[in-house]
Amino acid sequence: MSEAYPVEAPRSFDEFLACEALQRELDPPVSAAVPAWFLWELTRAGGICLAVFDGIGFAREPLGFVLAMVREVGGERVLRLVLYGVKRNRLDKGRLREGLLAGLRAETRDLGLVKLVWPFDPLESEWAEFLLEDAGARAEGYELRRGRGGEVQEFRALATIEEKVNETSWRQASLKSFFPVNTTRLAPGGLREPSSWNSHLSAQRLLFEIPSVGLSRLPGTLKVMWKEAWEVLEEYMDRGYVLVGLYRQRDRTFLVLERAT
Repeated sequence: MSEAYPVEAPRSFDEFLACEALQRELDPPVSAAVPAWFLWELTRAGGICLAVFDGIGFAREPLGFVLAMVREVGGERVLRLVLYGVKRNRLDKGRLREGLLAGLRAETRDLGLVKLVWPFDPLESEWAEFLLEDAGARAEGYELRRGRGGEVQEFRALATIEEKVNETSWRQASLKSFFPVNTTRLAPGGLREPSSWNSHLSAQRLLFEIPSVGLSRLPGTLKVMWKEAWEVLEEYMDRGYVLVGLYRQRDRTFLVLERAT
């Protein structure tokens, strides 16, 4: 990250207040803002808060931030993100994400940890591409929140980022041999809507189409239709499939699923 976009912990309570305000403009959006006082107390209890700023000096403003905690997962200590995002509608979102990742990698090394766990919605194509392609992550697990009727209300794949970037071996294979999980069709406005799902495939590699613009940018009706993808992803990941990459073909976007061996 260049000096024009420094990444560091907020220095004052005013900067924590700025991070609280920023949450109303984050990509991905957050359902409820974490108050500044809570961010402040968490960092004093061992949490890690990093922000990417628009410059240096007293008037600097955060353009993105992360909140992370050290957790024990599967018998090992990892740095686990709790909240994150960058300011939406900025042309430099890629650089902001890269800066936050670099800061988190440094924190992971300083803490003597080997893994960073970054939860993300796999239907948000920009974040899926950033984590699975740019950061070289794989997502083997997931977390979800269900409603009272049992429907999935929120799905988060757990991207594991290690010091060594994962090899994208699927790129050496012929895409013609990948089986499609779903089919889509054009909807009014030029966007695509899902038309069918197949949850009974068992091929080594699968293609799973997702909305190219990201779930949060879809109009309400399409958003509801695409949320069914969460339940299908849950079925495949429960059977041992891993999210290993993202493939774009003109105006269409596909997650790449690979069966764990």
